[in-house]
Amino acid sequence: MLWPDVPRVGFGPDEPHHLDACVGWMQSRPRDMEGYVAGYRRAAVALFRAAEAGDGSPDYFVFPLAFLWRHHLELALKDVIATGRAVAGDEWGFPAHHRLIDLWREARPHVAQCGDPAAPELANVEANLREFEGIDPGSDAFRYPLNRDRTDRSLSNAPEHVNLRALHIAMEALANFLSAVRSELGCRLDFNMQAEAEMQRAHDQNE
Repeated sequence: MLWPDVPRVGFGPDEPHHLDACVGWMQSRPRDMEGYVAGYRRAAVALFRAAEAGDGSPDYFVFPLAFLWRHHLELALKDVIATGRAVAGDEWGFPAHHRLIDLWREARPHVAQCGDPAAPELANVEANLREFEGIDPGSDAFRYPLNRDRTDRSLSNAPEHVNLRALHIAMEALANFLSAVRSELGCRLDFNMQAEAEMQRAHDQNE
């Protein structure tokens, strides 16, 4: 059993090198959220696979798995908002709060521009987000056993049983949808930036 009997550095390179994670690539791209968005999704997938393989009780896996998925959804929505704002010619950025439905309300106009604004997928996405927010409105219920006021248990609105496979499938569907929206918005942003660059070059040549 490992024990803190000797000094150990937790953050830094070490052996084996294939486990050295590069943090710098995200630091050098301040408006790129891909590492965070994809990272929490990949962690959720890995954790679900461990639960599915019987590597532990679902009673313990449910808390980190649900949090990983919730944080992924929050980041994905904020990424859509930030990119959508940029496509619209506004300043890049996103709200600082954690409320999924409020984020969805701001993201939805950008989402609707990428396809049929009356598509049933939009209602399905919103239903899942409302379900999640009803159980964990502040992104802390799956992280702490008590509510923010420490007056009661957290997850008071959660059902007694949560099937990890059903949760995972629903979240994968949402993640795929938001990823497709973000990809479309990214293409539009790249097109706009390229068009602006070409216009600037033409302007410079005419001076």
